[in-house]
Amino acid sequence: MDPINFKKTIKLTQGSLQFTKQDREEVFKKIHERNQIKATGTVGVMNKKHLFPAVATLILVSLFLLVFIPSLTGDDSGNQMLSLSNADEKEEDQVTSILVMVANEDKRTDINLLFTVNKRAKKVNVILLPPSLKVPILNADKEPLTEDKLTHAFGFKGSAVAVNNTVEKALNMPIDYYFMWEREEVEEFLNSMEDIQINVKENIEMKAARGNKYTYYKGMENVSGEEMARILSIDGEHQLPPYFMNKLFSHMLTYVSTSDFKSFRQQGESNVSPEEMKRVFNEMDLDINTIPLEGFLHPIRTDGVFYVELDETFKAQLSKQLFEFK
Repeated sequence: MDPINFKKTIKLTQGSLQFTKQDREEVFKKIHERNQIKATGTVGVMNKKHLFPAVATLILVSLFLLVFIPSLTGDDSGNQMLSLSNADEKEEDQVTSILVMVANEDKRTDINLLFTVNKRAKKVNVILLPPSLKVPILNADKEPLTEDKLTHAFGFKGSAVAVNNTVEKALNMPIDYYFMWEREEVEEFLNSMEDIQINVKENIEMKAARGNKYTYYKGMENVSGEEMARILSIDGEHQLPPYFMNKLFSHMLTYVSTSDFKSFRQQGESNVSPEEMKRVFNEMDLDINTIPLEGFLHPIRTDGVFYVELDETFKAQLSKQLFEFK
């Protein structure tokens, strides 16, 4: 295009683009109408679309602040109450494990009972560990010393906590409480109990590792406190049937729970106070289930010494059995 025609075109365009007063009013009218549409139309839809997520977020943030601001500002009284509430709930579900040991004058534990208590389920599991059970012996600091019979664990260092550590290691499970009492004191306590009647389902004839013989005939049998002490000291691979032991333990715990435990604490060792001991045993006056070890204990002789070993497959399942309540 030549320069003359280009200039004519520019002038023509400028003339057609004059912005009159009427044009200005039309423009503002259209802008106003568009704003109205945005306020009630598209923009309104977007607001509704994002409204619920925004409110939900606000609620979550508010809850977060209500829960955590007290601890952030140093006012943790509400938090303490929440912790106590949670602790109570946790205590209801918690399974308490208890090792009861009885040591004789030779510093050997010839009675070793392991209980697990579920307060909510009102159930107790228990196993009777034979004195000749071959175990790794640990000291009070959980350092390995040797391998020997469980009954000898107390004699190495003369410490109840060392026996507790030994059982924990042997069974690969934690133990919360341990009590160790003198054999003479326990026998005196058992002898003060009334005889218990047990309905024997079939004739029982068995011989323990030390030559002790146990014979109970089908029908009602009376078991004295003296017999209870012998039964709890049973050694070797044989054990009495679970129903027999369940009745025995229930009878014993009924008597034990009536004690003030002060004399026990004076003569023995424990990691809890007599009051706590009494509370724990009161909770154990529940439905008792003895986990039988017969069939899972294998007799062996090493250098002429008699031991029993716990079946490895069963040992791997034992912790689960102790902490399950059916």
